Amino acid sequence: MSKATVKSHGIYLETFFGTAEVGLFSVVTERICLVPPQLKPRQKKLIRDVLEVEVIPTTIAGSILLSAFATGNSNGLILSNLILEEELDVIKKHVVDMNLAVVEGRYTAIGNLVLANDKAALVSDILPRSAMKAIKDTLGVEVVAGRIADRSYVGSLAVITNTGGLVFVEASEEEEKMLSELFKVEVVPGTVNNGVKFVRSGILANSKGAIVGSLTTGPELMTISRALGV
Repeated sequence: MSKATVKSHGIYLETFFGTAEVGLFSVVTERICLVPPQLKPRQKKLIRDVLEVEVIPTTIAGSILLSAFATGNSNGLILSNLILEEELDVIKKHVVDMNLAVVEGRYTAIGNLVLANDKAALVSDILPRSAMKAIKDTLGVEVVAGRIADRSYVGSLAVITNTGGLVFVEASEEEEKMLSELFKVEVVPGTVNNGVKFVRSGILANSKGAIVGSLTTGPELMTISRALGV
């Protein structure tokens, strides 16, 4: 459970830009990971080695807080309409065989409103039908509109991979069951970074491994490992 220096799967503790909220700066799927260009070379290598992904350095909307502005799965990426043309060009060069969709509309923090893996997507019920259709077509999965614990920002409240899921601790047992059935993985409640309930903020993960915030406790690591199957 230490920082990785060689290729290895599992869970690793890390800080990005002096904060344990590592998930705020990254968007990861089974294939790629968007990260800020300013991330240290050692940290980019850590992501490549642990998650077995292509690391794509970019900003979105000029920001290094990437998770709010994008999400995706192995089939495609959903991007905020705040993305700049040059940023979109960078991403396109790296993902020529993936679908890309810029979701138009008033809700620009699209990464906070969509939760997806390679089986399904839970989309915030505040998004219009047009956005839901774009998400379905781009990600190529079943799309369901809903909330978690009566909160609309579902993308912030859980981390879902193809092997498991960790969800906001205030989600009900019925919601845990619904998410498990939707995403075809076991979903369990938990926290990160010593009690933070918004688990996406402190975790970047796929089916191969996870990188979590450095303030995460031993019991939290055990729960995350069990939940995500890494």
